Amino acid sequence: MSDSQRKVIILFPALLLFGLVFAACGVAQASEEAIEARWQSSAHANKEARAFTFWNDKDPAEIPVNCAKCHSTPGYRDFLGIEPNTTAGQVDHPAAVGTTIECEACHNDAAAAKDRALMPSGITISGLGREVNCIACHQGRASGKAVRETVAGQPADVVNAALQLPNIHNNPAGPTQYGAEAQGGFEFDGRSYAGQYEHVVEFETCIACHDPHTLQVQVEKCSACHLGVESAADLSNIRVNNIDYDGDGDVGEGMGGEIETIQEYLLLAMNVYAAKTEGVEQIVFDGRFKNKAGDNYTTWTPRLLPAAYNYQYSAKDHGNYVHNNKYIIQLLYDSLSDLGANTAGLIRPEN
Repeated sequence: MSDSQRKVIILFPALLLFGLVFAACGVAQASEEAIEARWQSSAHANKEARAFTFWNDKDPAEIPVNCAKCHSTPGYRDFLGIEPNTTAGQVDHPAAVGTTIECEACHNDAAAAKDRALMPSGITISGLGREVNCIACHQGRASGKAVRETVAGQPADVVNAALQLPNIHNNPAGPTQYGAEAQGGFEFDGRSYAGQYEHVVEFETCIACHDPHTLQVQVEKCSACHLGVESAADLSNIRVNNIDYDGDGDVGEGMGGEIETIQEYLLLAMNVYAAKTEGVEQIVFDGRFKNKAGDNYTTWTPRLLPAAYNYQYSAKDHGNYVHNNKYIIQLLYDSLSDLGANTAGLIRPEN
């Protein structure tokens, strides 16, 4: 075995039965105190986080209806339709500041009965079970459909100062997991895209992999089949085949590394496109797109915008390599191709 092969953390089907038994057996139900302690360690309980304090000094000091669902407990209960004078599926009232995502947000009859989520694309994914309460918020706030509507009918390579990049806002893990079924990314005409990522049956939902209270990946479950996984930092090193998607000759890196390299190629291709397209400035990404002076990026063309959106989409989903790496690589590959970049050394995943 070569040194590069030794680095690969690869799936061993022979260990699958052990992993499933481990998950099925579980642990004796934890006490309420232990559950609360786990929740207290999570981002959902962080009262000082900007996600919960951003509106404290506003006038009025309240969380608006378009934010309250995911940034407060009463807002999510409003969305479920269990607060007074509310309708399920929408937020009717601003929420008071001062809450986080607390137990009563998800532990109620309405949350337990809910099994479908409306994606930003307008597509409803049904049959979700309890993970629906994760996906209701962890879905981003934009889609490829919004990008398509933004650029429709405009010359592809002409700068339009009125164009604005639809902001994904936060981690689009839910749509990524469902791929083409949710259409979170910008999908180019004439190309097919991977649907829901199908892991082994016991690990196909958010809460099968993430502890629902700490929110952390339950790494010990992964390590049953993925040898060498000892911490969350090891997860991006997992791969289950030796296909060199990024064309760098290294099949020992994990899927996280494959995606990072293709992201680098795409950002470079965006700047090559900028250099040869009249009026288009060089582009920098540091969580948001900016020009070299550090100002918000404004010299968009209808060709550059979809590529930038797919780059942003892939970058905002920090677990892209496990949520649905095929879908992510397809989006990046097709963005490179549309910009005219040379993709000869890359491999586009099959569905």
